[in-house]
Amino acid sequence: MKKIVVYASLAAMLGGLISASPAHAASNLTVDLSSVIGPVTHGSAGSLYGVIENQPDNNLFLPLRAKAYINPAVAGYQQPWGAVIPVAQRLAPSGSQVTVRLADWFTGWYDYTNLQDWFNKMTTTVNDVKAAGLANVYGYELWNEPDGTWKGKFVGNIDYSDSYVEYTVSVPTAKAYAIAIRYANGTGAASTHQVSVNGGAAVTVSYPNTGGWFGSGAASTQTVTLNLQAGSNKIRFAKGSVGYAEHDYIDVTGASPVRYEAENATVNRSIVRNGGYASSNVSGNLTFREFFSQSHKKLKQLDPSAKSIGPSLAGYSHAAMLDFMTYQKAQNTLPDITSWHQLLNENFTANYNDYRAIEASLGIAARPISINEYSGAGWLEDEGKPGVVAPLIAKFERLKIDTAMQSYWDVPNPGRLGTLLASSTQRNGGWWFYKWYGDMSGNMVSVTPPNVNDILALDGFANVDATKKYASVLFGGVTDGSVNAVIKNFPSFFGGNGSKVHVRVDWTPFVNRSTAVNSTKTLLEGDYTISNNQITVPMSGLYNNDGYRISITPYGQATNVYEAEDAAVNRANIASGGTASGGKYVAQIDHSDSYVDFYVNVPTAKTYTMTIRYANGTGANATHNYAYNGGGWSTVTYPATGGWGQFGTVNVNVNLTAGDNIIRLAKGSIGYAELDSITLN
Repeated sequence: MKKIVVYASLAAMLGGLISASPAHAASNLTVDLSSVIGPVTHGSAGSLYGVIENQPDNNLFLPLRAKAYINPAVAGYQQPWGAVIPVAQRLAPSGSQVTVRLADWFTGWYDYTNLQDWFNKMTTTVNDVKAAGLANVYGYELWNEPDGTWKGKFVGNIDYSDSYVEYTVSVPTAKAYAIAIRYANGTGAASTHQVSVNGGAAVTVSYPNTGGWFGSGAASTQTVTLNLQAGSNKIRFAKGSVGYAEHDYIDVTGASPVRYEAENATVNRSIVRNGGYASSNVSGNLTFREFFSQSHKKLKQLDPSAKSIGPSLAGYSHAAMLDFMTYQKAQNTLPDITSWHQLLNENFTANYNDYRAIEASLGIAARPISINEYSGAGWLEDEGKPGVVAPLIAKFERLKIDTAMQSYWDVPNPGRLGTLLASSTQRNGGWWFYKWYGDMSGNMVSVTPPNVNDILALDGFANVDATKKYASVLFGGVTDGSVNAVIKNFPSFFGGNGSKVHVRVDWTPFVNRSTAVNSTKTLLEGDYTISNNQITVPMSGLYNNDGYRISITPYGQATNVYEAEDAAVNRANIASGGTASGGKYVAQIDHSDSYVDFYVNVPTAKTYTMTIRYANGTGANATHNYAYNGGGWSTVTYPATGGWGQFGTVNVNVNLTAGDNIIRLAKGSIGYAELDSITLN
């Protein structure tokens, strides 16, 4: 049995502004409330440059409860704002952490010069962070997108009978020298080069298959021993009789210098190419994997407790990740947090499984993963779009990704939480979806979509909080407009078979990033009877751009009570107390900028009685200022109670609109007061 109240048709609500884009058949989304993934962390709520020194206002980022953001190590180079130290200091009271993007020391993309200069910049940053006493630094991203930004070069297309790369090598004495060749062979089988010294007879060097070319990050090292004369030698690598191979450099043990770059050699009927997985003079004759290893060692010298993050690939590559992790393990410089970007709608689940398999194959303990930039294929158009980010966040939560941050393509507008704000002060439809994410508490639980590999289709993520006695499911993605949510294995606090639960489905519309959305909408609300320990919630008229939330509470549980500790709290503290509802309340609302923002949702526009449960231990009257939806201030007076943490109630009237409203209670002009909850009737 179920009783449903449908408030309005979705098309009417939007006035035809948004059209569905049918692509997939109606699907089931299965939520198992008993299958716990882990505690709620809001790990995917952060963004790159989403918070800067003076933007956005605290009331816009506090409700998101993001685990971490990314900011430049210093302002004035890659970015003119957003320096990590002042931003970390600003975020610290909210509990959010910050990743230090060290590569932002450089202008361009990126204008790296040499290792010593880099170490100087690292030293300055780490010492400044330590001097600032920051305790909310998530880690140091040692470089960004090396597959596109590392200034390596190599020689490819050594494909013809007269193709060759000839190195001029200087050695001190005549003897046999070990020559280590950095190469790539993507033919799928062994390939050969013919190697001659000073015009002498050629010998064959064989290159095992590397699984790809330098462009994919596939590479290996092969060693050959050659007899060299004292002084200068010409070592020629010519196309062999089998297959093909690319050259990055040769290292000659005992020579001066040791490394000889292929692009600096004499190159005949072959092509010098740029590649982020190769080395060059511009990169200080280091490959990125060597650079990362040395940077990791330097970071640990500067601060043994600091966490290194890498390789931060612009796009996941099996070959690149295998080569990188193999090398770092051999050097004992594995990143503390492994990172890459998710920007092209690639199969994230497959990439995750591939990475974990690489760790297992190398005997590396599973490391935390940071997807330190994510968006859909449309980048700017998809940033923060609920219908695009919902399937991504669902996969990040399902696979226990430690952190994930929205990308930054809206270049003129930093400090907009990725692209969650229509302007510096206005929320768009994406902001409300992330706010719902920030509302989640307790434990994340299992959600099974129709296809875990599809990055665009229907997917969702869910939580259960046994203390607060509720569950919620957030979902979105491409559908035909119809979804059946199957919610099963209810915890005992909901009751058993035959018990009713109360369900409300809200949705947040998304036209585009610059369209403000002041309130979410209610799709349906009603009571469902648990049968076979599950319910099914059928929904239709859904839109592919939009995000949805299913809220589930035990039948009869009040939904008009809002706890202060669940609100957005600015410059105040959450305390515990046995007499507080829910066991917690907000204290130390003591400063001129202290406030508590309650986000409330009401079905109709009218005047509501707001009952404030407060404590006032001053022994005299105290006041708070209150306002709603950005309107003018009013004053509420609190008579003294028996002491701090001992609560009484007062009533005031508030004129609210249908849907979402924001009620702020702030420090008043007289005395002090603590807040436990508000109730709307």
